[in-house]
Amino acid sequence: MFQFPDKMLKVFKDEDIQAKFEQDGYVILPFYNQKEVNHLTSLYRELHPKNEQGFFPSTFSQDKNYRQRADEEIRKACQRSAEKFLCDYKMVCGAFIVKNPSPESGMCVHQDMSLIDESRFTGINIWATLTDLNVKNGTIFVLKGSHRLFPTYRGSTIPEFFQDVSEDIVDYLEPVIIKAGEAVFFDQSIIHYSPPNFSDDIRIVTNTYFTHKDAEYRTYYYNDEHPGQVEAFEQSDEFMTNFEQFGENIHDRPKVGKSLGLIDYDFPRISNEYLKNNFEKTNARELLEKARPSIGLETMQVAIKPSVIDKIKSFFTS
Repeated sequence: MFQFPDKMLKVFKDEDIQAKFEQDGYVILPFYNQKEVNHLTSLYRELHPKNEQGFFPSTFSQDKNYRQRADEEIRKACQRSAEKFLCDYKMVCGAFIVKNPSPESGMCVHQDMSLIDESRFTGINIWATLTDLNVKNGTIFVLKGSHRLFPTYRGSTIPEFFQDVSEDIVDYLEPVIIKAGEAVFFDQSIIHYSPPNFSDDIRIVTNTYFTHKDAEYRTYYYNDEHPGQVEAFEQSDEFMTNFEQFGENIHDRPKVGKSLGLIDYDFPRISNEYLKNNFEKTNARELLEKARPSIGLETMQVAIKPSVIDKIKSFFTS
């Protein structure tokens, strides 16, 4: 079982930004200018599948051209601000994360999948919006400071340490309200959630994954034939754009990557009492109820409580 490093390797040039990120698990920064927003919006409308519904990341697509073009263009658009804010980093994958108006477009309470060795490095998402966000159109909510509760291995087959309290966590979440061009940089291990898009317009954000320049890709798989252990896989930097199991067969043992063998893992669990003792309640549930239409749509809990499709989605971000 691993432990978090005593100090994160520095990836933000500004010491205050680095300190806030380490404390809270996320920071909000200006990211795209209007030209970049316009370019990426046009690119999405050019490339996206015409039949996509609900929640749809470009990494779900079976069209490799779409995945690769999105990856290349998003990473290119990120360069200006990445060079401004970051140091000693490598940017690995860019993707569109889209919510069409639909009660099925929500994302359950989750952590993102592990992609690196977190005993040494930190995996970070740059979640940048191309439109103004609010609770109604499905912005992201975070559990502030939850990125360092427990060292975890995360993947679609690995039980989550908060699975007993996933609905209760909503009472402690904070919404991240950002404008077009702004981004929330967040640790992949932070607990987060986003409600369905109940507005009339599509919600388009980009997500770009980066980490320290020396980090290597790692993914993890759990088979209950090996209780108390997970299997680690070494992956290439092209994993996110080349992996063919996204969207289907995600619970199968990975078909790509080199197995590094079994690792001991104690599968932590928390209770409602733990939440009460470690976090302050917010008005998140009230905000979510106000945003949800009262007629003709499923109850809010459908988007909070994990389902099979949510476990597949949780390979991605909200």
